[in-house]
Amino acid sequence: MARSSFYYHQKALDKKDKYGEIKTLIKQIYHRHKGRFGYRRITLIMKQQEIVINHKTVL
Repeated sequence: MARSSFYYHQKALDKKDKYGEIKTLIKQIYHRHKGRFGYRRITLIMKQQEIVINHKTVL
């Protein structure tokens, strides 16, 4: 493995997850509705809570 690739991946592991809080919110909504909601309904609920997010992120 090249030295630059090694340090690139080491740096990538230390980064904070950009969507960490959003992921937990999506999981809460999903489990609150017993897995019956898909990405479209979850996106609508998040928009009702005034959290603007793209449907592709939820998907």
